[in-house]
Amino acid sequence: MFGRRNRVSLLPHIREKVHGFNPNAAQVLGWEILKLGVDKQWIKSEGEDVIVSVIDTGCDLNHKDIRDNLIPGKNFLSKNASPQDDNGHGSHVAGTIAAQNNGLGMVGVAPKAKIMPVKALDRKGEGNLKNIIDAIYWSTDNKADFITMSLGSPSDATELKLAIDYANNRGTTVFAAAGNSGKDVEIMFPARYKNVIAIGAVDENLNRTSFTCSGEALDFLAPGHNIFSLAPNNGYAIMSGTSMSNPYAVGCAALLLAYDKKHHNYDLRDHNRYRSILSTMTIQIKQSQYKNKKYQGYGIIKIEI
Repeated sequence: MFGRRNRVSLLPHIREKVHGFNPNAAQVLGWEILKLGVDKQWIKSEGEDVIVSVIDTGCDLNHKDIRDNLIPGKNFLSKNASPQDDNGHGSHVAGTIAAQNNGLGMVGVAPKAKIMPVKALDRKGEGNLKNIIDAIYWSTDNKADFITMSLGSPSDATELKLAIDYANNRGTTVFAAAGNSGKDVEIMFPARYKNVIAIGAVDENLNRTSFTCSGEALDFLAPGHNIFSLAPNNGYAIMSGTSMSNPYAVGCAALLLAYDKKHHNYDLRDHNRYRSILSTMTIQIKQSQYKNKKYQGYGIIKIEI
């Protein structure tokens, strides 16, 4: 967490191993892809020429389901090492965004987007604030269109905000998970910053998950329960948390940007434009008690380009 000794860590999340799955036998479209019609958008956009920096535990660089969508990244824990994932979280996030539509395993939201794997957290999902900040500057300088972070803290950090300001001022839009401490807890930082797009989670019934944090800083909800994606060693795992809904939202933004690069319909110049355009591509939550900005943001993202 931010603050004490400047240590940072992944948001709490649930992980389940997948047994008996043969990725060569069939390709799975996750419930989140089918229920919200993402696959029907691929005729218009698959995230081509979009770069997403995943600041996390790295990625399985040799995973058959994403390796052709990886571009050079960086390891901030060990100068001469690759950003190979030794935890699993980063691979899952990367797969949710951009696993290839290659007939194997599963498919990401934006299956032709490029992932820039940035390892700033160790095998336990822990690290320090300086590495996160350095990763934001590095990702921005290396022309990432988006940065996604599934880490958070209730505490503000001036240096972190300055790094995100730097990204925004240079055209890199930052998405962050809202946090998994429940509806009575305020949105975590960095998601709480005004120039970060904050994402909470819904389940398979499109109900707000009990673990999603709340607050006026919440921008959108997205699928984040029982999400099937990648794991190290060419594996797969099911995970739940706003850590999973956040990359889904980034994938939707990648679809939007790739389309706009070709058609110039949306003028996607900064986080405010993404927030504005995506807010027109939402459905409202069914639970009447949560139909306000604090609990659902602008609604559940349903990308329709």
